[in-house]
Amino acid sequence: MSPTVQMFRETAAPKGRNRFSCSIPTWELLWELGQAFGWRPKGTTYVLPAKSKVEAPARRNYNPGPVEDHKQVEAEDAMAWAGALAVAKASPHAAAMIEARAAALIDSGESITELLPGVIDEFIEFAYGGAFEFAIWSDAS
Repeated sequence: MSPTVQMFRETAAPKGRNRFSCSIPTWELLWELGQAFGWRPKGTTYVLPAKSKVEAPARRNYNPGPVEDHKQVEAEDAMAWAGALAVAKASPHAAAMIEARAAALIDSGESITELLPGVIDEFIEFAYGGAFEFAIWSDAS
């Protein structure tokens, strides 16, 4: 099994799900689609220990790291990402981006099953739930 990006939140979301996972290429596509359709990423933060005295953690990128070093997307940022993806779903430009990504994955010998529209819907539902943490997990994790 190839590594996946695991997303989760410890507290229950008001509605929807608290866990979501996808392949790394799907994560990258979700990120690109969000930005192409208006999302302005605020940056992630590393999850700090409860006793940390850091008041404002430094902003990081959205590249998933290992499970020991996961990052967090804040609630407002997650919901803005979901909103941009909802706009993308109605656009023929998004469909073209997805087709291009699928073709590139086929050319590289990777699977394209996760690029189905249902995955975008599932991520939108998850991200509308608010803040979440994410990291790369593999069989070795």
